[in-house]
Amino acid sequence: MNIIASHQSGLVEQLDAEALALAGRGRDSAQRALVYHHVADMLGRAHGFALLAAHGALGIDAAVARLERAARRAWWRLKRAERAALAERVAIFGDTLRALDAERCRGVLMAYRLAATPGLGGEAAGRLDPDLLAALRGAQSARGQADARARRALFDAHQRWAEELFGERLEQAMADLAWPLAPRLLREAVAAVRIPARAFDRADRSGLARIERRLRASKALPPLFAANPAQAFFQLQRHVAERRRRAADGDVGDHLPADEAVRVAG
Repeated sequence: MNIIASHQSGLVEQLDAEALALAGRGRDSAQRALVYHHVADMLGRAHGFALLAAHGALGIDAAVARLERAARRAWWRLKRAERAALAERVAIFGDTLRALDAERCRGVLMAYRLAATPGLGGEAAGRLDPDLLAALRGAQSARGQADARARRALFDAHQRWAEELFGERLEQAMADLAWPLAPRLLREAVAAVRIPARAFDRADRSGLARIERRLRASKALPPLFAANPAQAFFQLQRHVAERRRRAADGDVGDHLPADEAVRVAG
C-alpha cells in the first residue's frame, strides 16, 4: 500500500469511527436526529431521506410505546400470559428498531462524508452504490438548488441502500413480533426506519423546509438546535470526541444515560 492509499484508508477508518460514535446507542435518538439534520443541511436540504429519518428516529419511542399500551390493554382478545408475552416481544422489537436506526444513521453520515471529502473519490466509488454516489454528488453540486428529480433520485437511492442494509432483519423482527392487534400501530413503528415513498412525496410537495421547521420545534432536541442547528451539531461532535478521548484514557465508562451527549451539547 502506497503512502496516499494508506492515508486514505486511515482517514476512512477515522471517519467511520466518528460516525459510529455520533450514531450513538439504541436510545440516543435525539443525537441521531442532529446527525441526520446535519447531513441534510450540508446538502442544501435536498436530502429528504435524512430529514425524514430524523423524524423517524425521534418517533421510535412513541411508536413502540403505543404498541406496548395496546398489548397491555388487549384483555378482550388475549389472556394475561399472552399479553405479557406480547409485551416482551414488543420490547425486543423496539430495541431492534433502535439498533437499525443507529446503523442507518452511521451509514447516512458515512455515505455523505465519503462523497464529499476531497481525495476519497476512489474509496467512495468502492464502497457506495453508483446510483447513491451519483445522487449525493448531484445534490452537493446543486448547492441548495436541487430539482425535484434530483431530490427523488437521492431518496430512492438511499431507500434502496437502507433496504439492502437491514431489510431482511426488519422483516424477521416483524415476524418474531407476530403482532396480532391493530395493523396501523405496527405500520407506524416500521415507518420510522422504512420510510414510505408516499411520505417523501408528501413532504417534497409541501416543501422539505416544513419538515425542518417541525424538527426545530421538537422538544426532544436541545434549545440550541432551534436557534442554530449547525452549532448544535458541532457542539455534539466536540462532546462526542471528548467522550471518546476520555473513554480511551479510562476516565469514563460506556454506561451513560440515553442522549446524554445531546443534553450536554445543547
